[in-house]
This record gives sequence, structure tokens and C-alpha cells, in this order.
Amino acid sequence: MFYYQVTCQHVDVDDKGKAKKITERYLVKAVSCTDAEAITTQTWGTNVSDFEVKEVKKSRVIDVYESPNS
Repeated sequence: MFYYQVTCQHVDVDDKGKAKKITERYLVKAVSCTDAEAITTQTWGTNVSDFEVKEVKKSRVIDVYESPNS
């Protein structure tokens, strides 16, 4: 498995009712670019409006260490 950086865009409505495009990046552990896109779409794509995966690229991150206290 590898880590992939997935760049997504969706529309968010602020407190004043104004629609705004939001771009976010996620680090996804997957076996391929296609798998990373599918995981991201399945996880986030159904919860927000106008969700779109803009880019998927292999990350240079090789591992993620978590604090034992988390």
C-alpha cells in the first residue's frame, strides 16, 4: 500500500447563504490512484454538494506514526 494525495473540491454555503468553492487535500492509504479516488469519493463524496476529485498523485510520505496517547 502507498499514500496518495487526493485534491478535492466541493461547494459550501456560508452563514450568509453564499456558495463558496472549497478545495481540500487528503492523504489516503490505497493500492493505486484509482483506489485512492474511490475511497475518497465513498468517504466524502456522498456528504457534500458538487463534490469532485480534482487530482490524485502518489505521495512522498512513506509512513505515518501516531502518538500512543491518541
